[in-house]
Amino acid sequence: MTKFASILSGPAFRSLRLSLPLGQWIRVSRERRMLGSLNEHQLRDIGIDAATASKEASRPFWDLPEGH
Repeated sequence: MTKFASILSGPAFRSLRLSLPLGQWIRVSRERRMLGSLNEHQLRDIGIDAATASKEASRPFWDLPEGH
């Protein structure tokens, strides 16, 4: 167990551990809504085609990207 993990295992941080997924879900949901609202020019600027953006924007909030 890492030092960070042992600190977060205490009762004082239990609510923090429970709120981390909620915060990630909110952030991912907001990012996907924003992605879905971009126009073709904006999508080209970030290097994503409309089909990929639509597919990503339609994923449910609990389906987190790799590494999150």
